[in-house]
Formats: sequence, structure tokens, C-alpha cells
Amino acid sequence: MKAGFIAIVGRPNVGKSTLINKIVAEKVAIVSDKAGTTRDNIKGILNVKDNQYIFIDTPGIHKPQHLLGEYMTNIAVNILKDVDVILFLIDASKTIGTGDMFVMDRINENSNKPKILLVNKVDLISDEQKEEKLKEIEEKLGKFDKIIFASAMYSFGIAQLLEALDPYLEEGVKYYPDDMYTDMSTYRIITEIVREKILLKTRDEIPHSVAVEIIDVEKNEGKKDKFNINIYVERDSQKGIIIGKNGKMLKDIGMEARQEIEDLLGEKIYLGLWVKVKDDWRKKKPFLKEMGYVEEK
Repeated sequence: MKAGFIAIVGRPNVGKSTLINKIVAEKVAIVSDKAGTTRDNIKGILNVKDNQYIFIDTPGIHKPQHLLGEYMTNIAVNILKDVDVILFLIDASKTIGTGDMFVMDRINENSNKPKILLVNKVDLISDEQKEEKLKEIEEKLGKFDKIIFASAMYSFGIAQLLEALDPYLEEGVKYYPDDMYTDMSTYRIITEIVREKILLKTRDEIPHSVAVEIIDVEKNEGKKDKFNINIYVERDSQKGIIIGKNGKMLKDIGMEARQEIEDLLGEKIYLGLWVKVKDDWRKKKPFLKEMGYVEEK
């Protein structure tokens, strides 16, 4: 048996969560087109023959503008010291910019581990553009142990990626049982499902300002359990958007979330959603700590 930890890093919105979901063939990370969707390090575990690959989806590394952003960047950077390989993602369809170079600088400052570059969304470029991209990579990012062109959306390049990671796995260890595909708790997955539905249905001002928390679970023997969940926003106007006219938006969010949660649990449930205003919560350490977003020193 061989096993190893692989950190998936990159600037926000390059496809890290899509990649880990495709690799594991399970939904372990929520996905949206909004930057900053992933807020924590999330493990996806893949067992292939005698190899165990533990991928860690990290928040997009960026220059933080509030305490939540600082937390997100810190946990992504800190994991670099503890993994066996760093998998750096960039978007093939976009010029390598200051955001990608900022991530590269953080990697070089914090780790001397092997580095593999995965050039994602290769389906959006031509073979000629691939050659140009390789030159741009060397000029702006430097050398890597391996460069792989892939498309997480279409699962292209995943076999080559696993092959490239194989030499860096540690012999004689196994960290998780064969049937485990993530170490996230069920309740944590449930709050992420609710947050994903909000991200997918609301306009740009809402996603970054939303936090989700399970308040309690009412267990009813022989009947449906009820999950009571608070949705926190920063302003009254955001609360109005999430609730929607005559409560329609909140009802739609709840219906879609409930269906996915029922698939996860394998049973029918009731879902109670409540929208609360917490002014500027992303800048307030006590609330962030309460929500699990502040690292313990």
C-alpha cells in the first residue's frame, strides 16, 4: 500500500473543487462560478489498486480584504508544509496574471515539496496555444517537476495526473478505510449544500456575505427528522434578496438543498431555513471563531 497527501492550490475560481469532485467521483466540495466558494481545506480520498491519494481542496489564495479572507488564505498556505506534493492549478484559457504569480510566490516561500502544475480547462485552447502556454509558464512561474494539461470538467488528464503523483506516495501506509471518500462530517456537508444553493441562485453581492450553521436537529422516531439551519448575511438588503418576493427565493433554495441532503442521507427530512443579519460578520473574530473560521494558535 502507498499513500500520500496532495494539496490542490491556485487562485480563486480556477476549478480546484471541480477537479477534486471528478477525481473522487463523489461530491466533496461545493462548486459555483463565484470566487471564494471554498472556505476550508477539504479532503477527497481516492483508492486505486494499492494506492491511496488524499487530495486537499484549498481556498483560493489571494490578498485578503477581511478576517475571513485572511483565514482562507492562511489555511491554504499553511497546508503546503504538511503535504507530500503540491498540485498548482492555473486556467489554460487565461493569461498568467498577478493572481497566479502571487500563489507561486506563496508556494516558494512556504514549501520545498515537489510541485506539479496542472493547466486546467485545456478544452478551451488549441494545440498551438498549448505551446505558447508552456513558454509563458516558464517565463512567469518557473520550473515544475511535471506539467499536465487537463480538463477537470471532462475528466481529461486525470489518469496522467495520478501517474505523475505515484512516485511521491509513501510506501507502507494507509490513512483511511477503502469506503471513505472524505473526512468531512455529515452535518458539515449539509451546511455546505445549503450554501451552494444560495451561491447558485443569488447575485454577486450575496455569496461572500453568507454563512450557514445548523442550529439543531429534531429527531422524530418513525417520522422525518427536522434540520433547523440559520443563514447569516451582513445587511438587511441581503436578507431580503435571499428570502425573495413572498419568500420564493428561500423556498427554492430550501427545496433544492433538501433534495440533495435526502440523497446524501438516504432518507426524507424536513428543512427549516432562517435568515439572520450579522453586521460585517466577516470582520468580527468572535463570530468567525463561533463558525469555525478562525485558526487556533
